Amino acid sequence: MKIASVAALAAWALGAVAAVAAPLKLTPAEPQPSGLKPGLAVKYAYLGPPPQKIQSMSMALQMLNSAKPGQPLKGLDYRDTNEGDPVLTHSQAFNVAAAITGFIRFDAPGVYEIETWSNDGVAARIGGAVVGDFDGRQGCEANQRVEVEVPKAGWYPLDFAYFQKYGSACLMMKWGKSGEKLKWVPDEVFGWK
Repeated sequence: MKIASVAALAAWALGAVAAVAAPLKLTPAEPQPSGLKPGLAVKYAYLGPPPQKIQSMSMALQMLNSAKPGQPLKGLDYRDTNEGDPVLTHSQAFNVAAAITGFIRFDAPGVYEIETWSNDGVAARIGGAVVGDFDGRQGCEANQRVEVEVPKAGWYPLDFAYFQKYGSACLMMKWGKSGEKLKWVPDEVFGWK
């Protein structure tokens, strides 16, 4: 799988700004997948030990063009690590970029809020809409909350690019129906081929 270009990443960011006006309409997977494995597929690229550093999402995306498959993720609930702990399912703790793909299942149509959390950068899409966008270094923090319209129950494609520069690492997501309290997304709603 080829990772999105820098131009596509810029288009994602513009889409996130437009989301303030109205919910972003998600596009379900067509045809709906069957026989999915639990969790999410991941490919990794590793820059090397410090003093080298991943400086930006565009650098991470370039690295991911030669990424290698890694152990699948259980979902998107990877809480803040201690400095020096491995990133997600990778063996290294610093300078790791990840391309995460698969599907997320919504059990009912409606308007939802989605909030991504990351340490460090993330560019996240669900059903073709940008649901997370942060290009920099930060602690484990919420990036932004996006309102999305889910037209029907079922599986929606998920595509995240993520990088961890140095320090601790996290990648998480919350969701909930619009107006309700957000909860961490459970692992059982993710699947991959």
